[in-house]
Amino acid sequence: MEKSWTVLGNGRDLRKVLTKNRGVRDEEKFFRPHLNKLTPPSKFFPRLDKAVDRIKRAIENRELVYIYGDFDVDGLTATAILWETINFLGGKVLPYIPHRGKEGYGLNSSAIETIAREGAGLIITVDCGVGGLAEAKLAKKLGVELIVTDHHEEGKVLPECLALLHTKKLSGSGIAFILARELLEAFNKDIEEQLFKNLELAAIGTIADLSPLVNDNRIIVANGLHNLINTERAGLQAIYEEAGINKKITPYEVGFIIAPRLNATGRMDHAIDSLRILLTRKKERAAQLAKKLTLVNRQRQDALSVSLEYAKENLKDPGDGIIFASHDSYPAGVIGLVAGKLSEEFYRPAIVISELGEICKGSARSISGFDIVKAIGSSEKYLLNMGGHELAAGFSISKEKIPYFKEAIIEYAEKNLKKKSLSPTLEIDTRLGQSDLNHETLDLVREFEPFGSGNREPLFLTEGLKVASVRNVGRDGKHIKAYLYGKEGTVFDSVGFNLAEKEMEKGNTIDVVYSLNEDSWKGNNKLQLKIKDFRNS
Repeated sequence: MEKSWTVLGNGRDLRKVLTKNRGVRDEEKFFRPHLNKLTPPSKFFPRLDKAVDRIKRAIENRELVYIYGDFDVDGLTATAILWETINFLGGKVLPYIPHRGKEGYGLNSSAIETIAREGAGLIITVDCGVGGLAEAKLAKKLGVELIVTDHHEEGKVLPECLALLHTKKLSGSGIAFILARELLEAFNKDIEEQLFKNLELAAIGTIADLSPLVNDNRIIVANGLHNLINTERAGLQAIYEEAGINKKITPYEVGFIIAPRLNATGRMDHAIDSLRILLTRKKERAAQLAKKLTLVNRQRQDALSVSLEYAKENLKDPGDGIIFASHDSYPAGVIGLVAGKLSEEFYRPAIVISELGEICKGSARSISGFDIVKAIGSSEKYLLNMGGHELAAGFSISKEKIPYFKEAIIEYAEKNLKKKSLSPTLEIDTRLGQSDLNHETLDLVREFEPFGSGNREPLFLTEGLKVASVRNVGRDGKHIKAYLYGKEGTVFDSVGFNLAEKEMEKGNTIDVVYSLNEDSWKGNNKLQLKIKDFRNS
């Protein structure tokens, strides 16, 4: 799909341009993201002291505490943070991770009843719970106190609980990290070792959940990434070895190598093994689990490939509307991925439903400018439950209600999707002259790391580069490898992923949109242009 280009800034002061484009107001905090610059937690959580006091009492009295998490990476890392911290402080604590297919997202009544029967006095939710109104009432009725920590969209009515720690400015694991830090300080423990162990997990969860890497999220991730390569966690070490990670850890390694493995078990069956690998201290056990995660991740990839192919074969032209796919062949664990792939390829909001059983699971992904939670919420009367963010959501629905929901959501999209929103736009930071393509510029760009949601990698436009050579590369020949040169004869090594269909031709003069990188293969450390798009000059 053709992309439109928008150049955001101009000027010789590249640092100033990049800072302005990212809306950076506090440069000291942005460029020196030290932990002591984290926002005071009381500003986020007015009832934090009440939560800390209750958990401290439970630890001291050896009450059974349950950490109730979500089955995705953010929920698993948040669960691991609080389980490990409370265990470190001498508490009696157990985790509860619901089954994606059988129980679905968030609190459920059956789980609350099971936890109450086991004698728990306190449940702490992580990455879920803000929508669990009925479950909160049930917990209270059964004599179990509830602390909810969550970052998802809250409803007009909040759950009745001892304390609600809720903000959309942190990930679920980020909130767990803050709560764990306060607990460690409340016990006057030598907290540094456990604090940094928690920080590693919070960085993984924050990146995996696509939380904007600005402000406190940036501080958590910047510091957590620094520690990840030297982690003492046997499970992470085993994942690195299994995946062939032997360099510094960046958001790429977390988002595309580590997180998919941790997510796979919850998508295909139950996420408990992913929690186990985060917590185990035994190297042999960690190695076994890492191999299992790799195997399950391959199964997840195969299931995604089959489901996506079927969805595309049966997809009618979405035109200017929303993509809607529903079938009993879609495994519930991959529908979010299918929706994401469809949305990315066709640049439309996408809803995919797995019709396995009478109660069906749905997942949605959206594009910039179209709030998918608001869209789904407009047809909430057909749903059993729902939750999510502006760009991603999930829900449950009775199979008999799917046709009515489909009709309503398509009608909503037709009224609210604007045509100008249906063409992807590349936001280019600024133009760079050919003489600016050097390691000095790359060093300046690296000052803005880590990149991710909310702090994207800078994109540049350089015009008038000539194609010296180009060839298709990759297993399926979908990518291109090219050498481009400018007026001064400097040759630039370039690579473009999934751009083979655009037909770059030798001898043509082109304008190129790219990010600046370094090819360190075999110690070359050559400057490389990672091409995002190009067109003839």
